[in-house]
Amino acid sequence: MNIYSKRWQALGYLTAGAFLSPLDYFIVNMALPSIKKAFNASDHQLQMVVAIYGLTYAALVVCGGRLGDLYGRKNIFILGLYLFLCSSLACAFSPDITFLIIARLFQGVGASFLAPQVLASIRVLFNSSEQPKAVSIFSSVFGLASVAGQLLGGFLLNLHWTQLSWEMVFLVNVPVTLLCIIGIHFTMDNKREEKKQKIDFTGALLLIISLLMFICPIIFGRKYHWEWWIFAVLLAGVLLLALFYRYEVYSMAKNRPVLIDPTLLQHQPFVLCLFIIFFYNFTSGLFICYPYYLQQFLHQNPVETGLAIIPYGIAFFLGPLLIPRIKISADTMIYVGLGLLITGFSLTSLFIGFQEKPSIATDISLFLAGLGHGIIMPVMMRKTIALISKEKAGQASGLISISIQIGSVTGGTIIGTVFFSTIEFVGFPKAFALAVLIIAAVQMIGITINKRLQSYVKK
Repeated sequence: MNIYSKRWQALGYLTAGAFLSPLDYFIVNMALPSIKKAFNASDHQLQMVVAIYGLTYAALVVCGGRLGDLYGRKNIFILGLYLFLCSSLACAFSPDITFLIIARLFQGVGASFLAPQVLASIRVLFNSSEQPKAVSIFSSVFGLASVAGQLLGGFLLNLHWTQLSWEMVFLVNVPVTLLCIIGIHFTMDNKREEKKQKIDFTGALLLIISLLMFICPIIFGRKYHWEWWIFAVLLAGVLLLALFYRYEVYSMAKNRPVLIDPTLLQHQPFVLCLFIIFFYNFTSGLFICYPYYLQQFLHQNPVETGLAIIPYGIAFFLGPLLIPRIKISADTMIYVGLGLLITGFSLTSLFIGFQEKPSIATDISLFLAGLGHGIIMPVMMRKTIALISKEKAGQASGLISISIQIGSVTGGTIIGTVFFSTIEFVGFPKAFALAVLIIAAVQMIGITINKRLQSYVKK
């Protein structure tokens, strides 16, 4: 029996705080054309505004989960909220694009302290019968953020309150963070799983550098015409990631602190689940390309752009709420989710490629894709976290979050690079259609991995 009576109230504030992380991703995408105009920024600088946030989040989210284990999830969650608050203010009042990119980096640091505390707390505070409902509530936040990000972003960009425009998409974080800081103080306990170990800062540094060396060449490759050294840096990032893993194995053998328990990465079903999560988050490319396409090619205003993405966002929000009511196995639901993603994005590519302007058919196809996203997210989160013991819940939730973020950053970077690189050759409609079709194609990898996952479990 769960004795923590305030667990549902705490989940509400945890979820509201974690809501900020995806909200800031979606809402900033809406503001990219305005930021470009304000700072005369290049396309690769705009990609960095998006990518540096997700990259920092991805690199440090495991640290966030580990810090929660060591110093209390309540303390680390509140620290993340304060960091997010201060960096959001810095973003809003950036004097140039370089300052904005740096402020976004620190915003990513704050975000990395938030999400891991939610998943780990669900694993610890809720019993097995309550966890599906709790995970579904948390997962629905991502869908809600996609709706709120697009609509709220469009509204704020049109508001022009006291001469402010794109700045408002960052200032909107202020009241939410303050509310969560107060609420979490009164509703959440401060349970610690481990107290004696320290943080593996060397491992964290290796992970951050390797991810930077992997993502940055993809972003800046087009600018430097894909010179040989771009691929050399990319390869070095992959090798450094392998070195990070070997260092973690060595540290564990020597009884030193580790950032990621290597045994988690040796747990094949767990790792296969992480790969599925990684690939379905390539859907982030839609939220980079679609607002840009609508505003730059079709000259829609921010509100119209926000409304155009609503079908995807509504379905993304509804998907996690429907999951507990559907009596189908998790393995089948994964196929259903990936199948809807493939169908929805393929049809969207087809409709935009031929019609150029969004239509009711486009809305339906985006709804199908969003429903697929909303279905697969809670299923994969619950399936993955259930494979790991409560003692390693913080690290496991950190790895789930890192898979989400690296998938989002990598997918957004690759899809965005394809989109921006092909516009001048094939035009806006076909460039966008190609980008969306690639998102659909990538989901086939997830289906292949799920087949392997099922065969492994049967053994």
